[in-house]
Amino acid sequence: MKHLLFVISCLLINNIQAQCLSGNCKNGYGMKKYPNGTIYIGEWWNDNPSGKGTVIWNNGVIYVGDFKEGMYHGYGTLLNEQSLYVGDFSENYPDGFGSFFTNPNKMYVGDFKNGEIHGKGFFQHENGTIEEAQWEYDKPIGDIILERKDYILRHKK
Repeated sequence: MKHLLFVISCLLINNIQAQCLSGNCKNGYGMKKYPNGTIYIGEWWNDNPSGKGTVIWNNGVIYVGDFKEGMYHGYGTLLNEQSLYVGDFSENYPDGFGSFFTNPNKMYVGDFKNGEIHGKGFFQHENGTIEEAQWEYDKPIGDIILERKDYILRHKK
């Protein structure tokens, strides 16, 4: 999951050739357009997105949330054509608590670490079955202690 969805570049792309379209894109609030068509609207500090902002990538990916030194850092929402993530970020990756929705009908609500499902969480499979478990690197761990048609509970000893 980490490599398919959350490989995200920081906004330090060709900053020299980027054009400030409005406001203060050095230390303040402004809108900047990059040569590849990516647009950032929000707070700036030392020529980097820092604070609250929105980036619309040239491929249609949208991020709305907190930035720190040009990276997704804090609380945010990341949307692309295959998925939606809402939650905590650290240095461009989901890290902390969040909700991840994908097509078709799969979702995970719980802990993330460095862009991977890691910690306690609930995963809904395509068939609607909900799996509650501790997760390590996108995989559930522990023994199944309860299993029903629509629910699986795992417990790590």
